[in-house]
Order: sequence, then C-alpha cells, then structure tokens
Amino acid sequence: MKVLVVGAGAIGGTVAVLLKNEGYDVRIKCHIPEIKELIEKNGFYLHGAKGEYHVDFKCYHEVSEFGDEKFDLIIIATKYAHVASCAKMMLPYVAEDGLIVGMQNGILTEELAEIVGRDKAVGCMIGFGATRNADNDVTMTSLGEYYVGMLDGRKTKTLEAFAEMLKSVVPTQITMDIKGRQYSKLIINSCINAVAGITGKKLGEILKDNRARDLFLNIAREGMAVAKAMNIKVPKYGLVLEYRMLALGNNKVYNGICKFVVGMVGKLYSDVKPSTLQSIEAGEKTEIDILNGYFVENGLKYGVATPVNTKLVEMIHEIERGERKLTSDNLEEF
Repeated sequence: MKVLVVGAGAIGGTVAVLLKNEGYDVRIKCHIPEIKELIEKNGFYLHGAKGEYHVDFKCYHEVSEFGDEKFDLIIIATKYAHVASCAKMMLPYVAEDGLIVGMQNGILTEELAEIVGRDKAVGCMIGFGATRNADNDVTMTSLGEYYVGMLDGRKTKTLEAFAEMLKSVVPTQITMDIKGRQYSKLIINSCINAVAGITGKKLGEILKDNRARDLFLNIAREGMAVAKAMNIKVPKYGLVLEYRMLALGNNKVYNGICKFVVGMVGKLYSDVKPSTLQSIEAGEKTEIDILNGYFVENGLKYGVATPVNTKLVEMIHEIERGERKLTSDNLEEF
C-alpha cells in the first residue's frame, strides 16, 4: 500500500515517521521546496511519547514529480485553510479504490467529501498530541487513540487496511459515527486551545487556575448545547471526559466533579502546548474559527446562545492582530 502524506507538520510528521518506521511505503509532499530538500537531505526526527526516531523519506514538491504514480492513501495533514485546494490537487493521484484522509482539527469530513466524493473521503479523530520543533523535527507530547470513518459508516478494504496500519503505531478503531467522534474531540480541543490561546500558558500550568477550569467547563457546556440542537450524540472522550455530565446541570456538586476531571486532564497533558498557542507564538493565523467558532456558527444557525465561545473567538482574533496581550489576566473577563 502506497501512502502520501501532504503536510509534514506536527500531526502529519508524527504519522509519517511512525508508519515509515513500521515498514510502510510512505512519501511526503511539501509545499515549500526548502523543506522538501531539508527532509530528503537530513531525514525527519521524532521524539517524545513513542520514543526517538530518525527516518528518511522520498519527498515531492510539485505534483508533476509524481509521474504516473497513484496512491492508495493520501493523508492531507495541512491546516484547515489549505484542505480544499490540496484535495482538488490530489484527487487525480488517488488510486481507483484509494481514499483521501483529512487529518485536521475540527469537523471537515463533509467539506472533504464535497470535493473528492463520499466514497473516498475519510475523517479522523486524533487522540494524541504533537508539537513541531523545526521543519523536520516533531515531539509527540502525548499518546491517544485514533478513530477513522466514512460519513455513511461504510467499511472498505482500503479503510480496513488503513486502520490496521494505524493500529501498528496507536490504538485505532473504525467508527460508524465519525462526526460524533470528531465532535467529542472538538469540545476538548476548543477548551484547551482557547484557554491556552488567551493566557499563553501550557495546559498543565493554566489548569491549576480555578478560573481556567471554570472557563473550560463553560466552553464545553455551550458545545454540548449546540450538539443537542444539531442532534449529534457526543461520546465521552478518552477514559475521563464524560460530556453528558455537563447536561445534568450547572450546580456546585456537578461542577465540583467536572472541575476535578478537568484537573486530571491538566495533569495527564501537562506539557501540551495547544496548536492555537503555537500559531500565535509563530505569528501565524490560528484555527480558532473551526474550533470555538464552530459552536458560534452553529449556535447562530440553531438558535443556541454561545456567549463564552463568541467572546473567546473575538479575543483570539484580537491577540492575532496584536490588539490584546497574552496573559492570565484575560481570564478575568469571564
């Protein structure tokens, strides 16, 4: 099985290295020629939760370099802004029974399917964390499970083969409800990214702050209200985050239990620097609009109030524009 990873950032680079190390035929497409040359010359380094790796890759810059090659799996691991253009570009190079996989934050499988077809679009729920150190160097900051699936719940031989590949490096399941699984990840992703994104703190440090834990719960509570309006059944995330408890009520007992669980999350992922904070520090545009912004957009559509997430999206954009500082004092506004 021939695999092409488009975008060798934190997630794409981690997956590419781990699969190639297991002996799979994995190539990388880089949109910047200097990065292509760097990886081909010096290889790709991965550190952290799964150990230390140094792997060599065949890389491409232009699609013209593919020649007549077709790929059984094309994994698009770029940021959201580039997904549509990459999908259109890659479609001619996927094998007849091949699949195109979206590995992004947010819920984008339906958008991917509009471009490549529902019979080729695969969504992922990514449970591990990773941080990019350099153009050919990534640290896997935490372990976690993978869910993969197609919008109509179908299973194909290629999808099953893809799941088996991923199982060799991280626990992986095929799900009949990829949107529900992605929504589950979206909630925690929105919580940790927004809280880190307005404070400038790593997850373990900021979740020691009671104000941050309160904000975490309020983000999730609004997300669950939107899910209910959209008729999305949200499974728990991992072993500890049972979101349905948030629907039991906003009172002292339930909040105490939920805040204890949030504190456990902070301890489990203490060194995680969420992607929103990484983007801010790099002077890049964040993906807040497909995280907390998803709740805001669909809250408006379905008549659900989302004041906390609306405020957070505004604050992150102010930080992007240099109109607001990164500081824990931002928590006071909630």
